[in-house]
Amino acid sequence: MPRRRSHREFGQIDRQRSGRYRARFTAPDGRMVSAPATFATRPEASEYLARVRAELLAGNVAAVAPSQVTLAQYAESYLRTSAPSLRPRTRDLYQRLTDRWLLPAVGEGTSRVQLGPLPLGELSIPLVREWHAAVVSQAHADVVRAARRSVARAESRSHPARAWAKSEGLEVAPTGRLPRSLVQAWERAGSPRPGEVTVPESAGRTGAAQAYRLLHTILAQAVTDGLIAANPARVKGASTVDHPERLPLTPEQVSALAEAITPRYRAAVLVAAWSGLRPGEVFALRRGDVDPEARTVTVRRTLVEIAGEATRYGPPKTAASRRTVNLPASVALDLAQHLETYTDPDPEALVFSTPRSGAALRAGDRSRAIRPAREAIGRPDVTWHHLRHTGATLAAIAGATQAELQRRIGHSTSRAAAIYQHARSERDRWIADQLDTLTSPQPDSPTPPTPEPVTDEPAPARSRAHLSLVRSA
Repeated sequence: MPRRRSHREFGQIDRQRSGRYRARFTAPDGRMVSAPATFATRPEASEYLARVRAELLAGNVAAVAPSQVTLAQYAESYLRTSAPSLRPRTRDLYQRLTDRWLLPAVGEGTSRVQLGPLPLGELSIPLVREWHAAVVSQAHADVVRAARRSVARAESRSHPARAWAKSEGLEVAPTGRLPRSLVQAWERAGSPRPGEVTVPESAGRTGAAQAYRLLHTILAQAVTDGLIAANPARVKGASTVDHPERLPLTPEQVSALAEAITPRYRAAVLVAAWSGLRPGEVFALRRGDVDPEARTVTVRRTLVEIAGEATRYGPPKTAASRRTVNLPASVALDLAQHLETYTDPDPEALVFSTPRSGAALRAGDRSRAIRPAREAIGRPDVTWHHLRHTGATLAAIAGATQAELQRRIGHSTSRAAAIYQHARSERDRWIADQLDTLTSPQPDSPTPPTPEPVTDEPAPARSRAHLSLVRSA
């Protein structure tokens, strides 16, 4: 029996062999779109087409005609068109996250999920949730495999008896030939080898959160472009990661770290810890950017490091990052001695550089330089970023207002400055001590000075006396 077709002003309704009715309409892009299901009666199909027409007239195309553009196609377009507004490192990160997590299949076994080939309109909240779970699982597995490879490489370079001796609390040289007696003791103990690699359950969560945030951003743009009606990336908690608190160093620990590191980078530790500069800003400083007599460093650029590419320099992170920061007098003195000893007279010469070529120190070089020093002072967690955190915290303890602190650390918003202002309980204890004096009559005391209004001029340098107060806080 031939199917009967009824032509209408908008869309068309076909009676199927089953007796049910199919409704179709032409989307704005010329595609013929069928209703997601057939209808029992012709009036039901007509009602559906009426609703579709109303949505189209209201401009809600994605609600009734989901885009057939795949995630892979749209992600490529998004990265290409967003590139001019992204910093090089951010652009590189987005590309790596896309290539690693957004486009290929992720997960293992039956839990593998691949979003890249799917049309944007087919992405759903449950599917994105499954994808995120697969990413979390695989990212953790990747960290475990990397840790095992690292242990295997270490075993291939060192006799397992050395690791056993350390675990037993025996004194053993880090390199060189092992005493025969120690090897025999290891053999008598059953020739044990390093145990199973222990990796925290949270390992890999940072990468998973980064991938999810990028997917959410891309799909949010697709909503804005009218390609989908709503963002399906709605997994609660997927974009956040709980990181261990980054504890700042005390002034005494800063001094100990500066003494423990190789002399060539002693001043770098002091400048980083007492100025609050980012590591990339510290190691991009040129002789012409520092003035030990005026006790200032001026941030005009930062290091740009991308895997597989040569190190280069770019503008600071934000407009607020272009700033002049005053140094304590003692730090300025150390910086002057460093310039005299290690820095070429050329104004363009790097203040802190590699010993042989005078080139910039990449992140790996900086990590290797600080690693033995942090072990020596009993703070194996310390990185160069800890020194920036320390500089901001110490400035807050010294009494910097939120606006002053914001300008000193180079943030365009007050959020980070507010965090640092409440970062140290010692400062809160001092405030409580001052409040305690109000509970009983006290002799009149001089009124403390009011902080000066923030201007575009550099903040006045701190005196040595004030520095001593900071260190004793």
